[in-house]
Amino acid sequence: MATVSVPVVYSITCYKGFRLVRGQRFDTETEECEDESAYCYNITAEAALVLKIMKAGCSTYRCMLSANTCRGTTFQGVPVSFCCCNEHDLCNFSQE
Repeated sequence: MATVSVPVVYSITCYKGFRLVRGQRFDTETEECEDESAYCYNITAEAALVLKIMKAGCSTYRCMLSANTCRGTTFQGVPVSFCCCNEHDLCNFSQE
């Protein structure tokens, strides 16, 4: 009797979505990343007192230089943070 080996491919599950106004729910939709080398990402930009723009999802290329870390910068006077992770499912959650 021959043994058949089936490769197991792990893909991470991430929160996904877009939020424009501070206080909107952001943790209701998820997606399973198609690529096993993908990361979950979360981009946040605080544009004004009421506006807090956030985008999240799966990405391989966006996270090439930011694997499992957060980077912050200021773009045209607006603070922006970009975080990538793949330590566990739904690691791109933001309580903000």
